[in-house]
Amino acid sequence: MKEKASNRLGNLTKSPIFRIVAAQFFATFLASALCLVFDRVAAISAVMAGITCVVPGCYTLMVSLRPVIKGDPGLSQALRGEVGKFALTVALFALVFVFVKPLNVLVFFSTFVGLQLCVAVVLLLQSRKLLKR
Repeated sequence: MKEKASNRLGNLTKSPIFRIVAAQFFATFLASALCLVFDRVAAISAVMAGITCVVPGCYTLMVSLRPVIKGDPGLSQALRGEVGKFALTVALFALVFVFVKPLNVLVFFSTFVGLQLCVAVVLLLQSRKLLKR
């Protein structure tokens, strides 16, 4: 039983999606801490942007780790993960704009765009690491 759990944890940490989500979580922490120095509303807006980005990423990570049925290329699983991620993102955007008052929209969108750029940074660093092999 412990071997199975450690194998799952090993698969989780090796996933490029895990690295992306971890980088986004860390960037959310940094952005909210930086914003907290200036304004409490800005810090809350940065945290809300992080939640809007990280939670759908975690969903995609969990879907990607499900075992693929033999003979299936896994395309339906990838599609399910991306459609679910998009739906979660839209729902979280709606929830933030309806329930979070006051919200610094500039900080919210700036943080969200920065977190989306984390994807490119993580993949660029990973590709450089692979090229050095």
